[in-house]
Amino acid sequence: MGRNSTDRVYLLARDKAESERLDKQHYFFMALLRNQIIHPCIPRDNLVSIADIGTGTGIWLQEVARFLPSPQLDLHGFDISPDQFPPKQGLRISEDSEIKLHVHDARKEFPPEHHGRYDMVHIRLLTAGMRAEDFKTVVKNVRSLLKLNGWIQWEELDTTAFCTDRMPEPAVVTKVRKAAMNILMYMKMSYMAPHQVFDELRAQQFQNVRRKAYNTRGLGYLHDVALRWAINVIRAMIVPAMLTTGEAKDLAEAKEKVEELVAGYQDHCMTALPLVNLFIIVGQI
Repeated sequence: MGRNSTDRVYLLARDKAESERLDKQHYFFMALLRNQIIHPCIPRDNLVSIADIGTGTGIWLQEVARFLPSPQLDLHGFDISPDQFPPKQGLRISEDSEIKLHVHDARKEFPPEHHGRYDMVHIRLLTAGMRAEDFKTVVKNVRSLLKLNGWIQWEELDTTAFCTDRMPEPAVVTKVRKAAMNILMYMKMSYMAPHQVFDELRAQQFQNVRRKAYNTRGLGYLHDVALRWAINVIRAMIVPAMLTTGEAKDLAEAKEKVEELVAGYQDHCMTALPLVNLFIIVGQI
């Protein structure tokens, strides 16, 4: 389907460059999370069956397999498209166990064989492929995957991802945030995803729901990585979105407008620290 299809809201590409960006993003996020791939409040001793929604390249599951070495691990990744799935050799956990990947749209009910199967479900940045109105349905469908007392860990961003440690907020940061917000609103996507996830988990009777933001404060050594990440997101997200919304008549104009945003943001960050603000929301059924 083309980008203007009413059924498709995914703003990013699904090519090799985007797969590389996603893998680099994973390691950057791990640094933000102080290398805690699973939130400390989630007991790890009984984690055997784990699902990853919007798995992309499967990088998160591959890291979990190293973090929780066990021949009993049952790891499944779900994504609406197989385009970024890794080659088969990248999926093996042990000699007789491997990560299993499935094509599935989380806005639709999962097959019965997956109901009540998982000790934990992980989701990261699913808002890149869903509208604000989809949250209720997605949470309901994901809830069906969990065993009793199972946990969900959902990582999301909002437009504060582009904020820096300078206050009051500089005009260039406001300009970038507004550009992102306008596109999300036009596409009827959520620009307050972490808060919407938190509210929806509580509305659907999840227990022990909590939310925490992780950023680069106190991690000045991540300045350059955080800046590259922010610039890559601006380019990856806003260029195709400008074509979708009609803010640019062609690719050349979209790139020119975005590079103006990038240049201003980059100049500002010469003396400012990009914060990123990655939110983790957890809950238990």
